[in-house]
Amino acid sequence: MIGISRSMPDIHDLRAIPLLSNLSTAELSALKGKLKPRDVRKNAIIVKEGGVGQELLLIVSGSVRVYKVGGKGKEVTLAHLNSGDIFGEIALLTQSPRSANVLALTKTTLLELTRADFLAHIASFSGLPIVLAQSLAERLRFASGRLSDIALLDVPHRLLTTLEKMSSPNPAGSGRLVRNRPTHQELADMVGSSREVVSRCLKSLQIQGQLKVEGKTIALP
Repeated sequence: MIGISRSMPDIHDLRAIPLLSNLSTAELSALKGKLKPRDVRKNAIIVKEGGVGQELLLIVSGSVRVYKVGGKGKEVTLAHLNSGDIFGEIALLTQSPRSANVLALTKTTLLELTRADFLAHIASFSGLPIVLAQSLAERLRFASGRLSDIALLDVPHRLLTTLEKMSSPNPAGSGRLVRNRPTHQELADMVGSSREVVSRCLKSLQIQGQLKVEGKTIALP
């Protein structure tokens, strides 16, 4: 969790956000007045697919689910995002409609940057557009990797790879943790399989000692 306890973030707060961590002090100082805190209740829809909106949103605390809805109303989970992650950058940069839905899985605090404030900012500073380009490139690399995984790996390996990419270091010891883990159906959507197969794989991987499920947390060695 990134600790922003005031109504507006200060430079120390902003530097704790991975996307902004390497920006200069001068740029962060200029940016801090443009980022507006926004609190979202659990289960609230933050972004609707196809909707109008050109804001970049940074997650300060909480967790969100990114998903699309198919032709028969089936929801397909694309990603779970947590503290330090961002979304909305495509609409910010291209003024295109929102490409997916975003739902708050928990009470969530965001920082919002409008397109107008973004354009005003980049008239004087180049750091933010560079890190946004790097973030988009990383997401493209991740998406390409997922396609390769689906083509080349079996379901247990795809599942482990997906969980490893979602995990973060365990602050209390060794290994890594996936907090607020997706449901079995959401994991199935992510790895291109079925809920039943993912459930069997999770049980098998636990027996093999490759992971441990404890409530909403998955521990990886």
